[in-house]
Amino acid sequence: MENRYPAKGTDWLKALLFPPKCLGCPERVPPDRLFCRECAKGFPREPGRRLIRLGNGLDVPVLTPMDYEGGYRESMLLYKFRGCKIMGPRMGMLMAGLVDGLPGLDWTVTYVPLSPEGLKRRGYDQSRLLALQVGRQRGYEVKRLLEKVKKTKTQHDLGFEERLTNLLGAYRASKEAAGRNILLIDDIVTSGSTLKECASALFSEGARSVCCLCAAGRAYK
Repeated sequence: MENRYPAKGTDWLKALLFPPKCLGCPERVPPDRLFCRECAKGFPREPGRRLIRLGNGLDVPVLTPMDYEGGYRESMLLYKFRGCKIMGPRMGMLMAGLVDGLPGLDWTVTYVPLSPEGLKRRGYDQSRLLALQVGRQRGYEVKRLLEKVKKTKTQHDLGFEERLTNLLGAYRASKEAAGRNILLIDDIVTSGSTLKECASALFSEGARSVCCLCAAGRAYK
């Protein structure tokens, strides 16, 4: 994983007044860096990997660049719940690097969407911003292939058993998923319930394969 960001001239100008924050701590960093020197020393040597077993018997791989803990967790909370959407493209760069470890397929990038109510409340779809950066950096098409069709409770507030049932039937996939190799993007993976439902919906519409990339992950206890 590289500690680099493709900063443009405008990024350097903005940094004169608003230098970006390290993704791992409050330290300010140059616009072409994602982490400060100290946090960069603690990079995971390998991405997080896990498998999610679907009801059809298939195992879907999930890759994450960072654990959902410490200063990076605080950055994720700022991004997801406190309106700091500027962090999305920077976290998306970490995720784009994970593609190097995947088969060289013709991938289509999609994402776990918010409900219309959730989007209105937050003002942006955090997973969509991550997906756009992954697609931009890797040259893949980004296409919305999922729709949230059922009102659910916030996964963040639920226990393990509730998470497993809360999202049943919550997502519907587009028929355009048929025949595609899909990179499914989400922000955080814990129990894996959200990814399981979305991947199952994509396969039900004929997706050829599904692999999941998340900005952060943790084992749910």
